[in-house]
Amino acid sequence: MDLGVWAPVIFFLALIIAFGLAEPDTFLSSGNLQSILNNNAILAIIACGLTVVLLTGEFDLSIASAASFGGALAAVLVANKDVPTSVAVVAVFVAGIAIGVVNGTLVTFFRIPALIATLGVASILDGLTQLITNNEIIFEGFTDNFLDVAGWTYADVQAPVYYLVILALIAWALLRYTATGRHLYAVGGNREASRMAGIRVDRHVTLAFIVSGLLGTIGGLLFTSRQGSLTPLFGTAFLLPAFAAAFLGSVTLRRGEFHILGTVIGVYLIGTGTTGLLIVGGPTYTQQLFAGTVLILATAGSRFFGRRAGDWRRQLGFGRRRADQTARDQEPVAAGSDTADD
Repeated sequence: MDLGVWAPVIFFLALIIAFGLAEPDTFLSSGNLQSILNNNAILAIIACGLTVVLLTGEFDLSIASAASFGGALAAVLVANKDVPTSVAVVAVFVAGIAIGVVNGTLVTFFRIPALIATLGVASILDGLTQLITNNEIIFEGFTDNFLDVAGWTYADVQAPVYYLVILALIAWALLRYTATGRHLYAVGGNREASRMAGIRVDRHVTLAFIVSGLLGTIGGLLFTSRQGSLTPLFGTAFLLPAFAAAFLGSVTLRRGEFHILGTVIGVYLIGTGTTGLLIVGGPTYTQQLFAGTVLILATAGSRFFGRRAGDWRRQLGFGRRRADQTARDQEPVAAGSDTADD
């Protein structure tokens, strides 16, 4: 048994036990557990989008800004422009896809490093968010239809949790059971081998950015609908936790491989730890401290228990072993197939 990949899960259970013993009446109450489940669902949706980009070997620093812009766009259209909710939702979807296309084009066509390209796009999105909202909080004018998008509850579980389950299952199934998913992992593991195997690398990288942008704006839409208000640049608070959860997930259940289930576990591990520390009297900035600390400890623990050497890309989870196998499986590629080289 590889204890390294189970260390985060064991730590997760240990957190629940420790906080449960420290504050049993508060931490283990159904209200608190439901709060943890509900309050972290939108972050998990955003982190799942980020995971798809990370597994290709790229970064997306614009995903939090995409969430802010998606929420702001929906709020302005519904509350200020009296646009029907259905039209606003479609506009948010289109915006998310457009953000992904821009990021993908900058990285694949103009060959700008993803860190720089997405940082620039993030800055532009923040500026656009402030522009369309006049940098003002929007707290009135929302229709009941818009508030119902993420405001409904079933069995004391709020709507974003159900959206998370649906979106995460779709992403998991596509990555695990489709050729596109295998190609995405291959691109992240060994880009040159992927090209030699006939995989359209640039197309798949752009697709990953589109998924990230779309889930980012969807997360922003759900956040605004759930809150019933819009504070410009609210998405900034999602950036560090999303990255921490994704990297923590890459050393959970699998070694050095980004995957959807690991990311969701990472989100709720961080959310549980943050909530528990606040209940026992921790400071309000606990989330940032806890997210960074858990990420470092989990990665170090995985390396120590696994005793397995590898380059930094594999240790950060770019899935080299699966990628190499996928690349071998793709040879030879039939002429005229969809996987011709870029």
